Amino acid sequence: MVLKKVWIIPLLTVIFSLSAFIFSYIIAVSKEHVTAFWPYISDSGTLAPESCIFGQFLNLAALFFAISVYLRHRQLIEFHWHHLKQRAGNWRNYSTIFLWFGYFTAFGISLIGNFQEINFIMVHYIGAVLAFGCGLIYTWGQTIFSYRMQPRFAEVIVSHCRLFLSCLSTIFFTTMGIFGTVLGEFPENWLTSKQIYKWTPESPHYVEHIIATCSEWLLAICFEFYLLTFAFELRNANCHAPKLKLNLDHLYQSYQFNSSSIDKSKLTSNECQPNCNMNGNPTVLADCKHLIESNSLITI
Repeated sequence: MVLKKVWIIPLLTVIFSLSAFIFSYIIAVSKEHVTAFWPYISDSGTLAPESCIFGQFLNLAALFFAISVYLRHRQLIEFHWHHLKQRAGNWRNYSTIFLWFGYFTAFGISLIGNFQEINFIMVHYIGAVLAFGCGLIYTWGQTIFSYRMQPRFAEVIVSHCRLFLSCLSTIFFTTMGIFGTVLGEFPENWLTSKQIYKWTPESPHYVEHIIATCSEWLLAICFEFYLLTFAFELRNANCHAPKLKLNLDHLYQSYQFNSSSIDKSKLTSNECQPNCNMNGNPTVLADCKHLIESNSLITI
């Protein structure tokens, strides 16, 4: 089986992510769970029913993002193996490191969706650090690889776009951290409540809070645009289904045909009566193959 439209994987990541952001925001505002201008992304997915939609879409986004990260890793391997004729080197180590940063990002996205801030705030924050922090490192790593791969495998405009988005993401990540966690602090009694704190212009640190929330939204949007560059670059790629190789000889030989494990009536059948001593002969293995299949050891 061949998947010819590989580009749809990162595109689905973007679709599910934006669906989580937009739908949960609309529902949260309509039910007056958050203020219309301008909550954190996760604030819109904290209370039910929007939390259900938020978590489900983010889980799907995390799954397809992890697949996109792996496809990007395989793309780098194909480039170095077949175009540069380099089967080993530091590039492989760096690509593997960034691969794991991508996986940590996907795991953080899942934590954000599944652990709401009013229930497990520390786990939620860990997920945010993984999603945004590891995601930022991942974007810079892939940007460096993009410039390394041009012009034979990466277009110059794509590399420039990734560099621009990485710079913007760094700025928004910094402003979100400074104005959100340092300057725009929540009231002290908020952590003990089970409600979302609704910011108003009269709230202390309101300006800092707005800068932080807008930075978070812009950071997330930059990440989504960055993923779209993967979809653009994979438009001419295809993916083959993974192959599963089974050591049938080992399975056949390890299967003991004796009176305690198999009904002796099977051993007296016309197909296997002469050759079921399992002595390693290929003919014996072929003749007794149907016995192993009938006992559900393996499906061929």
